[in-house]
Amino acid sequence: MLPIYLSIEGVYSYQEKQEVDFTSLTEAGLFGIFGNVGSGKSTILEAISFALYGITERINKTDNRTYNMLNLKSNAACIVFDFLNFEGRKFRFVAQWKRKNKHFQETSTLVRTAYEWKNDDWSPLESADGSLYTNLTYSNFKRTIIIPQGQFREFLDLKGTDRSTMMKEIFQLDRFDLGMNVSKLQKENNNRIENLKGALSGFELVSAEALESKKEEFASAKKQLAIAKTEFDVLDSQYKKLTEAKEIRTELLLKEKAFAELAEQEAKVLQLEKELNRFETTQLVFKDLLLVSQKLNKEKEVLTYKIENLTSKKDSLSSEIEHEENGWNSLASEHAQLELFRAQSEDIKRLIENKNQQHLLQEAEAGVQKGTPYVAQAKEEEQKATDLLEKEEEALEFLKNTKIDTSELLAIENWYQRNDQLQKENQDLLAKKQMLASEITQLRSEFGNNQVNPDNWETELDVKSERLNAQDASIQQKETQLQVHIKLSEFANNLHDGDECPLCGSLSHPKLMEKENLSDLENSLFREKEELTLATQANKKLYQSLAKLHSSLQEKSIQLKNIESELAQNSKSLLVHSDSFLWEEFSSVDKTLFATHKTKSQAVEQSIREAEQKLKLTRQQLQQTQQKVVQYENRIQKYQQDIVVLSKLIQQNEGQLRVLTPTDAENKSVTDLINQKQNLDSRITFLDSEYKRLTESLTKLRTELASIRGQQLEAKEQFQQLIAQLTAHQAELAALLTEHQFSDVMEVQLVLNKNLSISTLREQIQTFKIEFHSLENQIASLQAKKAEDSYTEEEYELKTELIQLKKEELELQIRLTGALEKELTRLQSEFEKKEALLAEFDKLSVRKNNLTTIENLFRAAGFVNYVSSIHLQRLCEIANERFHRLTKNQLSLSINKNNDFEVIDYLNNGYSRSIKTLSGGQSFQASLCLALALAENIQSLNKADKNFFFIDEGFGTQDAESIHTVFETLNYLHKENRIVGIISHVEELKERIPKTITVVNDLELGSRITEN
Repeated sequence: MLPIYLSIEGVYSYQEKQEVDFTSLTEAGLFGIFGNVGSGKSTILEAISFALYGITERINKTDNRTYNMLNLKSNAACIVFDFLNFEGRKFRFVAQWKRKNKHFQETSTLVRTAYEWKNDDWSPLESADGSLYTNLTYSNFKRTIIIPQGQFREFLDLKGTDRSTMMKEIFQLDRFDLGMNVSKLQKENNNRIENLKGALSGFELVSAEALESKKEEFASAKKQLAIAKTEFDVLDSQYKKLTEAKEIRTELLLKEKAFAELAEQEAKVLQLEKELNRFETTQLVFKDLLLVSQKLNKEKEVLTYKIENLTSKKDSLSSEIEHEENGWNSLASEHAQLELFRAQSEDIKRLIENKNQQHLLQEAEAGVQKGTPYVAQAKEEEQKATDLLEKEEEALEFLKNTKIDTSELLAIENWYQRNDQLQKENQDLLAKKQMLASEITQLRSEFGNNQVNPDNWETELDVKSERLNAQDASIQQKETQLQVHIKLSEFANNLHDGDECPLCGSLSHPKLMEKENLSDLENSLFREKEELTLATQANKKLYQSLAKLHSSLQEKSIQLKNIESELAQNSKSLLVHSDSFLWEEFSSVDKTLFATHKTKSQAVEQSIREAEQKLKLTRQQLQQTQQKVVQYENRIQKYQQDIVVLSKLIQQNEGQLRVLTPTDAENKSVTDLINQKQNLDSRITFLDSEYKRLTESLTKLRTELASIRGQQLEAKEQFQQLIAQLTAHQAELAALLTEHQFSDVMEVQLVLNKNLSISTLREQIQTFKIEFHSLENQIASLQAKKAEDSYTEEEYELKTELIQLKKEELELQIRLTGALEKELTRLQSEFEKKEALLAEFDKLSVRKNNLTTIENLFRAAGFVNYVSSIHLQRLCEIANERFHRLTKNQLSLSINKNNDFEVIDYLNNGYSRSIKTLSGGQSFQASLCLALALAENIQSLNKADKNFFFIDEGFGTQDAESIHTVFETLNYLHKENRIVGIISHVEELKERIPKTITVVNDLELGSRITEN
């Protein structure tokens, strides 16, 4: 993972929005975040974890987390974190919540959202679980990427089981935990074995001996079947010959019966053949001739009807033409005057137009006469407004000339405002300085109240603590001596002469220890111990109290220095600002003269604004008057133009009159003229349309009459030709009747009306003849075959009974042989199935043994622990490359059989010892090397080009030389394509790290982040 950007607002001490651009920090490879205790350094890492996982180390969810994380001066909190994951994909995680308006200690629900940068835009993701995109759970994230304060050596101190669980999650060792799969396979294999046992129980009667016995029985049955089939074939051949002889006799009887029936029908067939010949000849000679005769008679009737119809149409058209000619003659004389009527209509139209134009002319002349006085009045008002405008412009110009330069007054006013601002800032800083000085004095007095020097209080308390420790050691020594005396007194009291001493084994005890009264001494030691305990607790309590006072004193002192620096800078700014006062007529101290000038200038400006407003109103009034004059003049001008145009139009219309004169319309109104024109136009339209209709109708009727006359003449000619054809045809028909011995046409028609089907009847007659001769030949053949055999009915009946018995015997033998063959096939199949099941059973038994072995291998995650130990060994090898160098080749790490870390001490013959024996500095070095090795493995696992590693530790346990070694190690990581960030307050590291940011907790504004 590679961070890109982080913003924090309203979280813990971050009151206002603060931003961290990790791009410039990560480019350096090694960077640091520095600040005093409580400045908000660790909050940066906590914000990243909270945005990704919604979890923090400091506060649990049950501790009203969102309220306690929210800055008390803020109403809302927001964390935005952008980063690149191991796949190079860019993500943004946002966590935000706010305080409820009515209840200060209640907050809204935490809302966490996630986005991915796609197509130049942030696309929302379904889940905001950071583990899906970092490939790390929260626990492993804070062990390998961002290590919170106080948890740097957690991986080193983990128990073997917990460490194996962590390795299992990080390196996805679940894929090696095949125990469940093996159990599933075992269950499936055992089920198959039980199923096979059940299946084999049904094959107990199937054996090789039973199969061989069945084969012999089947061979014997096949031999008996062959003998029976041979006997049946001989008998069947004899039976077939007798059956064939019987069939010949039966067929002969049938054929003779059928021949007798055909002989009875022979006379009818010959008569039918005769009638068919006569019908066929008559049809061939007379049918077409009769059809032509019928056609000619029909055409004759059609022509007769057509001639009569044409004659009727001709008479009707002649009458209609006569009627139309009468109507046309009555309109001809009036139609000749049509052009005169049209000229009168046009003249009436012009006279109507003149009437209308004369009315408009009168209105225009009245408008000119009425509007002239208004124009004169408007021009007089225009002149007055022009004179007033000139006077007001002169007054405005005079006011502008007396106006004071406002830019100079504005510059002076800005100077005074800046001066006031600097003076106020100076006063505020002095007040803060006085307050801080008072607070520092009070804090130092509290040190005095506790009878310690605020500058070396730690030394004094350490001396006091050593003195108390010495007293504690003295009391413990006295207490030990007291216990020895008490125990020896008990031994002495229990010793008697002749008893063996439990200490030296002697049987004689010449000088026994006398019992002393030790209770007073024991009570005295108890009181001293209680007093010492109270003094030690008081000293510790005093140390904690003074540590808080010292921290506050340091913080107040730094703030005092900052304020003194700001005071000096402010005084310098005041001096520079005072030197920038360049206006000699005014005072930099007294603003009275400036206020007078400003008031006067404001009064002049107000007068100018009023004069400009008045001038604006006068101009608007003049403009309105001018618009009124133009409007009146335009209207009069339009009236005058209308008078000229209307006069010319009236003259033009009077000159264009062709029939009527202007005097014809003097005593008539416009309505009378319009009615006159409408009547005339209607008559013109009627004459024109009716004349055209009658002309077109006559033309059409005359054309139609000529056509009918032509058709009538043509029909008569066709009728004459048809009569001639009909006469010739009747003569031909009479000659054929005589030739074929028919008395008249009716007799021919009777023959043709039979309508015999020639082809069908010919076919029936032919079929009869063929069948008659065929039967005759077949009877002769059958009689010849009958004479050749020696068939008797008794012999046929005997053979029939014998063949039936032999057939039943053969079928019985076939069924018996088939049943034996089927049973043999079934037995063979069952035997093969049994052999296959036995082979499968043996195979599954071997698989069962193998699965049991594998189950033992994967039981209790044994194989996973084995793979985990391999990864741990690899981590040790990678970590030792740095740890060996950091410890100057004195120490290295190893893994014991319980997967716990141990230390190999090369200064003591390479013996192993517990990791707990390392000093604080050595533990930090070991933890650092292991964390780097773990991060390196994760980088390799995720195939990431760069990886990010953050340490929130402080490096306070390291001496100067170790800090130098650690710094060189961290700096060397940049060459390994690794990015490391640290959080510390050690100034020596801050000076050596190339890129840093500083976090300062301002009392008013909260934590502020600045990049160095």
